[in-house]
Order: sequence, then C-alpha cells, then structure tokens
Amino acid sequence: MRRHGRVLASALALVLAIGALAVGCSPSDEPAAPGPDATVEPAPIVIGTLATQDSLPLWVAEQEGFFAEAGLGEVEIVTFQSALECQTAFVSGSVDALMTDLIVAANLHASGTPVVVPMIMLGADAAQGRFAVVAAPGSDVASMTDLAGVPVGTASPTITEYVLDRLMEKAGVDEADIVKEEVGKMPVRFQLLMEGTLAAASLPEPFVTLAELQGATVVAGGDDTLAGENLSQSVLCVSKTYTESPEGAAALERLLAAWDAAVTEINADPDAFRPVLVEKANLPEVIAQTYAVSDYPLAEAPDAALIQPVLDWMTAKGYLTTTVTPADLLGG
Repeated sequence: MRRHGRVLASALALVLAIGALAVGCSPSDEPAAPGPDATVEPAPIVIGTLATQDSLPLWVAEQEGFFAEAGLGEVEIVTFQSALECQTAFVSGSVDALMTDLIVAANLHASGTPVVVPMIMLGADAAQGRFAVVAAPGSDVASMTDLAGVPVGTASPTITEYVLDRLMEKAGVDEADIVKEEVGKMPVRFQLLMEGTLAAASLPEPFVTLAELQGATVVAGGDDTLAGENLSQSVLCVSKTYTESPEGAAALERLLAAWDAAVTEINADPDAFRPVLVEKANLPEVIAQTYAVSDYPLAEAPDAALIQPVLDWMTAKGYLTTTVTPADLLGG
C-alpha cells in the first residue's frame, strides 16, 4: 500500500493531460477553455459524508496520504449521522462538498443552492452499489408483481423510492398499484422489515446483505444490479460557488487525482482496506469479515443519459417544480 508517489503522480498527470487534450482539440473557431492552473494554491475543502461504503476512497486517500501528495493542504472529511444533517451543513456553507445522489443534487440546485457534480462515487456501472427490494423473513412475496397493492417501506423523495418505482415499472406493475409505506430512517425501516411489520422494503447495502443473512430474501426482479439498466449512483456534489474560484477549482482537480490514486489501490487489493471500511462505515460485526468490498470507479462525471431519467421521474412525481437539466448539474 506504499506506492503513493507513483500512483498519485500518474493520476494527477492524467487529470492534467485530459485538460490539456481538451484544450488542444477545441474547434479552431471557438475559444479554448482554460485548463487547470498548477500554480494556483488550492483552497481548503470540507467534505460531508455518511458512514457508508460510498466514501471508502476518500477515507483511504486520507489514511494513505494521497491528499497531501496531490498538493491539498487542508482536507476535512466530516461524517454526519443523517443525510438531512449533511445537506443542511452544505446549504449553510459549513461543508463545500458532499457525498449524495442525483435526486438530492437536483433538489439543491432547484432550491437555490447551485451545485456541480464532477464525479460518480459509486454506481458508474450497474454492478456497483446494490439497492434492492427485500421481502420480510417468512414472507410469501416472491416477485415484484406480488407487491402490487402491498405497502413497501421506502422514503420520499429518495433514491430508494426511485429504484422501487423503476423496478416495479420494469416488472409491469401499474403505477396505481405501487403502494408505499413512508419510513424515513433506514435502521427503523430495516427493523420493521425484519420483524414482519413491513412485508417488503427498498434498501441499500449493507442493509440488503444483513437482511439476507437474517432470513429475508431479495424479491425476484427487485435487485437493481440485475435490472439491465444502471439505476442508482452516489455522486460527489460540490458547491458551484466554491468551484468558480481559482482556488476552489484547483482543490477539486487535486481531489479527483487523490480519489483516482485511492481507487487504484482499493481495486488492486480490496481486502487490504477492509479494516478502513469496517471502522468508517460502521459495518455490523456479523458481516464485517465477509461483506464484499466494492469495486470503485475512477473520477468521471455522470453522463447526461444517467441524469435525465432521474430528473424526469422527479418532475413527474412533483418533486421538481422548476426546470433542472443535466447541464445544470454538470456545470454547463
């Protein structure tokens, strides 16, 4: 795990080379966008996150010194107890960036807090970051069609609700037959499922694995990694005001390079970083040594084709009352 200089230098060189290539390939009749200025001193950056697997590369970058090697003088990772607390801190300016999803990013932007989404943290392909609809232990629910008219635990407007709706749609369940039980706190939703108060619930990992271990079952057609379409992503959401300063832009460039260095290390030997995941993501002891450490993507912004279906769903549900486009979230 001590290949720091070589891995970090390669990652940073790649980021800078891509910027230079973009300038070199600009059409001759259009002004070239300026690349990152390596002479600018990067601003301090505070990143808000939750105790989930999505942020493992950030914790590894901190532990292995990749932030410092990238030239970031001050990086603080703050772990919040709830998504609402994290978002509140972001809106207030207490944190400059946060780990979240596209639904939150769109709502922040629409509510007057402009954001930029520079990369997917988990979910660049469908196999990463499983969400699933899980049936309670002993339930006779076998398929998504069995859940027509049956209350399913979820929360609105969240990625678990979006995944539930999309999986029900793929199973051919009419929208009028999708019934939801609002349970905002994930541990409470999990507990209600396991005790049978809920017949089924829409959950993220590691709750899915933990539920299976305790006798619950993933409903056939209810696993988003098998949906044939990439439905869920966690993303880094950065204050647009922060990125508009040269110092903020410089910090973001270096943060992405440090992320890539950490991802390269994790993907080469996932189990080597299991202790970090167990500690930082508070994995329950029962799954701490068996839970699969995810593969992580190198830093790349989500494609507009991933963003638009989420925005369309939010608009149809009435969660977005002002227009937000993929370009808005991508800094265009």
